[in-house]
Amino acid sequence: MNQRMATSQILARIIFFMHRCVRWLGIHLLEDCLVNPRRFSNALLRYYAPLFRGFTINVSGWDDRDGEGGHYQDYFINCSSYAVSNAPVGHKGLGSVSNKNIEEIEIDLLKKIDSGLQKKFDVVFNHTTLEHIFAVEKAFENICQLSCDAVILVVPVMQNIHIKEYGDYWRPTTLGIVKLFLKNGFEPLVVQVNDQPFSPIYCFAVAVKDAKKYEGKIEKKLDFEMGKFLYGSGLKERYINNLLKN
Repeated sequence: MNQRMATSQILARIIFFMHRCVRWLGIHLLEDCLVNPRRFSNALLRYYAPLFRGFTINVSGWDDRDGEGGHYQDYFINCSSYAVSNAPVGHKGLGSVSNKNIEEIEIDLLKKIDSGLQKKFDVVFNHTTLEHIFAVEKAFENICQLSCDAVILVVPVMQNIHIKEYGDYWRPTTLGIVKLFLKNGFEPLVVQVNDQPFSPIYCFAVAVKDAKKYEGKIEKKLDFEMGKFLYGSGLKERYINNLLKN
């Protein structure tokens, strides 16, 4: 028995090493847009952002850089105003915005949103922040309270833990993200993931207060899959509607 266990452990190490080699090849040989989650979310944002108008805020947006040499402000070409919010103190706090022409607003997602900021913004954009906030439901609620029209969210659903000064706590599922939007009075129109076996998987989501306003503008695309390339699909579509109602 001990010999069989030792053999299995050696075989496991070989297979794990082979898996790492395949992953390394995938990351370095495939087009970056196929494996880099930031490229995936940025491409979708470039497509959807021009559909929105009004006052846009990048919540907890640090310095507004998009990780590809640009700024998210430039994606929202039809919006009349643009701002970035940051927490008052700590890492990536107030004063982080690189473009000093962008309005910077103090918002702490762990505290109650000031009445003057509630529903002040037409579009609320939030990129890879919620996984770092322990009180994630409160932060999600606050993000929704800021908007009178639309919320655009990017959050990792599968990724290695990355702890810095601000911690790392959550990986919400696609179903959980949709339920949180519905709980806060928003209709999800877009839920897409870069499902692949090599790098982190992000969920890109768009939800709105009034879905009729965007009929003919935004095609509803809700993809609840995540992780199927690694683990296969466990999604049972017939249960989705009941789960979302409850």
